[in-house]
Amino acid sequence: MNNRREEIARRRRVQGLSQEALAAHLNVARTTVARWESGEVIPLPWVRPRLAEALGLSLVELDLIFTSDATHRVALVAPTAAEPPGAPGLDDETLWRILMGESDGLDRKQFLQLALATGAASALGAVEAAASPTSVLDPRSVKSYVTIAAVQRDLYWTLDSPAMLDVALGHLRVGTGLLNALRHGSELSATLAAAVAHTALLAARVALFDLGQPRLAERCFAMAETASAEAHEPWLAAVIAGHHAFVPGFAGDLTAARCHLDLAAVYLRRRPNGLISSWVGCVSAELHARTGDGAEARSLTDRAEQALARPADVPEWFDYYDASRLAGFAGNAALLAGDSTAAVGWLEKALDELDEKSVKQRSVVLLDLAAAHQSLDADQGAAYADEALSLLETAPYSAAVGRLGDVTSRFRGTPHGAHLTERARVLQAV
Repeated sequence: MNNRREEIARRRRVQGLSQEALAAHLNVARTTVARWESGEVIPLPWVRPRLAEALGLSLVELDLIFTSDATHRVALVAPTAAEPPGAPGLDDETLWRILMGESDGLDRKQFLQLALATGAASALGAVEAAASPTSVLDPRSVKSYVTIAAVQRDLYWTLDSPAMLDVALGHLRVGTGLLNALRHGSELSATLAAAVAHTALLAARVALFDLGQPRLAERCFAMAETASAEAHEPWLAAVIAGHHAFVPGFAGDLTAARCHLDLAAVYLRRRPNGLISSWVGCVSAELHARTGDGAEARSLTDRAEQALARPADVPEWFDYYDASRLAGFAGNAALLAGDSTAAVGWLEKALDELDEKSVKQRSVVLLDLAAAHQSLDADQGAAYADEALSLLETAPYSAAVGRLGDVTSRFRGTPHGAHLTERARVLQAV
């Protein structure tokens, strides 16, 4: 029995909607609605809030319908209607089709001309046409794909961001092609789906945090979620949902961010893990602090610290969170809540405990320390800001660059203000 087909179709009929009417309301093709109800594909995240509303469901209830039904096949189908357009001549849908090798007649030369005109080439790199899907898959190909996915996760710490995004997107295209050649529901397909989900998550992280490309990140998160549903790995699914919360969270939409965080909590109830629960709590704390709820942010940080103290298995791929990262989250939350003294305590702990490979995170912590110190010890704060700027000159990181405006505004009118503003201006102009 296909629970999803029955439930989605039943909910649609209860609302008095035909497939055509629901499709028109969501601005998708009728065949897309039919494919949701047949179990062939699942709705991608950007359409789910409107679909849930149309069906009289909460977003979490809708997500549970799809994640609880394991009969679907991963299919990465772009919506019919484009999202808010990007730069003139290169809308998001066209760009995404090219990235995934579906160029619809737009050749490489045309793409690069448009990318250069819109500034997209530096972030996206050169994209080659995808190979045709494989009809017969050798299991050794899956093993090789999984190995390469793990190597790419290691490369994240040393490879420059545009190149990292380029190789991750290429590997993502290969993985989706391989996955479509496998029999759904097999152990091999679950193994491959997990690797595809990891690759999509890596691409999304680079796009969002390193390069400041939230719309591209949104697409990659959608692919990660779709693949993780076939992989049946609750920890991976929780981490993807937690990362996805940053997209609306950075835009100030805490309500939408909470939907992703609630979904992460659902996965963690299925298979608890103190370490991952602590990280999700820190993500929630940062997003609450960003939207002005400092009290809730502090409470979430306290709970995250308690969760981190509980023994937990550490997935080998979850290599970007530990006590130092918790301290960084807590320090940022305290800073955003206006408690500079508490922020300095947490952030100095984070700086002391960060490992050598965490150069990008170090620049973030240094800038938060600069901001926190401005009212306590301006000379020390300026020194932290100078150190961060020097790191960003050699290792650009969008999440850190985004903090420069706040830091320079805090020092405006002080003896350090003009110097830091000029350094930041030069860096942001590159």
